[in-house]
Parts: sequence; structure tokens; C-alpha cells
Amino acid sequence: MLKMFWNDIELFFYDWYLRHIKKPKCLVCKEVATLQLDCEPVLWICENCAQIQSELASEDESND
Repeated sequence: MLKMFWNDIELFFYDWYLRHIKKPKCLVCKEVATLQLDCEPVLWICENCAQIQSELASEDESND
């Protein structure tokens, strides 16, 4: 229970740091991004664009 609480606090501060201090820009829409893509160089994407891309990918898979 305490470990889950600590993880929530850690994620809160990491999210706060990204949004208010670092402010990486989304690759697609140029808004403040919170998700790091696993590539070189390091690229960022916002949660909205990631959700849209996920929905588009699942549409493509269902069409195949």
C-alpha cells in the first residue's frame, strides 16, 4: 500500500516537472508532451496524440 502511494507521488512530481520545468514539445501538435518515444534522438508526444495514433493503429489492424 505504501509503495503504491509512493509511486503515485513520484509520478505526480515527474509529470509536474515535465509540464512546468522541462516543457518538451509534442512531435505532432507542438503542445506540452508527457510521453517519451523510445527512439534516438529522444522525441516526445502528448497523451491526446498518442491516443489518436493508437486508435488509428487498431483501425488499421481490424481492416487487415
